Amino acid sequence: MNIEIQNCNNIDSTIITLTENKLNIKFAPNGTGKSTIARALLLGAKGDQDLLNELMPFKLRKENPDKKQPKVMGIEVLNNIMCFNEEYVSQFVFKPNELISNSFDIFIRTDAYKQREHEIEGLVSNIKQLFSGNQELEALINTLKEMGNAFKLSKTGLDKKSTGMKGLSVGNKIEHVPAGLESYTPFIQSQNSVSWIEWQTKGCDFTDLSENCPFCTSPAADKKDQIKKVGEEYDKNTIKNLIAIIDVIKKLGEYFSDETRERLTTITTLKEGLKKEHEDALTTVKKQIDNFTEKVEKLKTLSAFQFKDGEKVGEKLSAYKLDLQFFSELNSNKMLEAIAPINDSIDEVIKQAGQLQGKINQQRSEMKKTIERHQNDINEFLSYAGYRYAVEIAGDGELAQLKLCHIDHEEYLSGGNQHLSFGERNAFAIVLFMYECLSKKPDLIILDDPISSFDKNKKYAILQMLFRREADSCFKNKTVLMLTHDVEPIIDTVKSLAQKFSNQTSASFLKLTDGQISECVIGKDDIQTFSQICKNSLSSEKDDIVKLIYLRRHFEIADNKSDAYQVLSNLFHKGNGKARGVDTREQKDAEGNHPEMEQDKFDNGCAEILNNLTGFSYSLLLSRVVDPNALMSLYNAAKNGYEKLQIFRLLGLDVHNSVIQKFINETYHIENEFISQLDPAKFDTIPEYVVFECDRLLKTQ
Repeated sequence: MNIEIQNCNNIDSTIITLTENKLNIKFAPNGTGKSTIARALLLGAKGDQDLLNELMPFKLRKENPDKKQPKVMGIEVLNNIMCFNEEYVSQFVFKPNELISNSFDIFIRTDAYKQREHEIEGLVSNIKQLFSGNQELEALINTLKEMGNAFKLSKTGLDKKSTGMKGLSVGNKIEHVPAGLESYTPFIQSQNSVSWIEWQTKGCDFTDLSENCPFCTSPAADKKDQIKKVGEEYDKNTIKNLIAIIDVIKKLGEYFSDETRERLTTITTLKEGLKKEHEDALTTVKKQIDNFTEKVEKLKTLSAFQFKDGEKVGEKLSAYKLDLQFFSELNSNKMLEAIAPINDSIDEVIKQAGQLQGKINQQRSEMKKTIERHQNDINEFLSYAGYRYAVEIAGDGELAQLKLCHIDHEEYLSGGNQHLSFGERNAFAIVLFMYECLSKKPDLIILDDPISSFDKNKKYAILQMLFRREADSCFKNKTVLMLTHDVEPIIDTVKSLAQKFSNQTSASFLKLTDGQISECVIGKDDIQTFSQICKNSLSSEKDDIVKLIYLRRHFEIADNKSDAYQVLSNLFHKGNGKARGVDTREQKDAEGNHPEMEQDKFDNGCAEILNNLTGFSYSLLLSRVVDPNALMSLYNAAKNGYEKLQIFRLLGLDVHNSVIQKFINETYHIENEFISQLDPAKFDTIPEYVVFECDRLLKTQ
């Protein structure tokens, strides 16, 4: 799979090759554009150009005559991409009460769980189908809920602040218009009474401004008290609540028993408001409705989680049947007709109770095994990675949460940010990310520099957790893109432990040059010891000075300060002011200088070098090393940054920049990777900006 990226941040263009169902490691120095690649893939998969335009290169933001835009092509086949980066760590994990959101969906609702869930759903489908698309039954349930929600219970009875109590507390002033306001009866009892009362009470605020009516402007001195009384007697919210509770009681109508309907009619038409006996009656209605709707809601959402361990399914289902002898307030022929199909469907499911019991027991057993497996896997990783933490999946069913523990503390810890170090958070996060990917099954998984900050042991522990277990429990056989500036994952997965990783890795090196990123495949033979790299360079087509640079490096890593090493050191230090150079192995004289190298040792050193490099001539090569023009020509001819930096060092220029100077002197620590590394001549790991700085310095000479 090839994905082309154009005009994204520092990348003018590149083609990223992905091998499906493998770990694709892209190794590159910092500054190459690894995070840009990750972000371009994420935004490109969304198909929203406005989002992708966030990656518009700065050089095109002011002047863009060709109207170039960020583009990602070839990504159409990837519908879902998940990326592990700093944003994931900060946004999706380490919640106050659990380590990751949606713990149940991620850790427990596996494909096997979903299959068992589907089988259980099939057995109870008769009950659920009664509610699906049954508008009359749904309307009844919603109206009952509305009635129940209109009244809240307090320790002493009904809460006076609940909407139903607010509407009934002062009596029905729509039906019983207060004395002196009889002329307003048509308006008060109209369908728009609430709006009229609001309009009327607003006008009352202006009665003191004039002797005239604030509504019609006619003289109204003798009616001011009457106008004000409307506002004193009527509140739009109270009337609104009264109308609402009367309306819901009318909707329920024949679903109430005759006695209940008669009592409610009396209560809603009281003149003076509620008394104790009225509140008691409403309390009874409210409690029965709440209990009734609770049972119905459980039936609508019936699942295995409603059956506790040890419960017999048949007995539990029988308890769900709706028996109106225990709901006297709702005991009517109309309600009996509504619930009869529900009770009949429960009876049908009870006939299959044994089969349902078996499915539920299997699901619980599988869920328990899944929880134990995930807990053990994560805790094993934490243990061999050296972290003194553990996790536990706690809580029943869909309430299960991944909790954090410390091995020296019994209680759960709140979240993770306040306890875990930066490295610990990242280690936890990448493991949790893996489980989320296993749950959501993305087409492409991106790991943006996931393990570079860890020590060697933790790096390998993470790699093993992510790629070296059963395929359904890790990233094995999934399409994964790992972007990193750390060569160790490549050494481990491609060479050192290739068999353990089942040869599931495809690795390559990314090189940024003038905005273009090229990709070079890394094979097993490309990973060599630095000693091998140095020896191989001696038989290459490189210039003799470059070959001797590698030979000197070879002596250094072998800690071989022989005569040959002394000769090479003198050569690259331009003779150190002596015909044969100096011998740094000898003590310095009174003036602090090493003595000149003895003739026999010098000859012996030259002979050893000659055995490694045919045609070696100290004097000839010294004449080139002391000639700035010759070194400049050699620098310009060099084909990779590593060799350019080595030649630049021979020029002995003061770069006036300690950071660049350190980089040049240490050559990006390439020579320090003594065990295994990539050949710096083939995989040019020197950042482009360092070579540019050397080019600039040479141009100023």
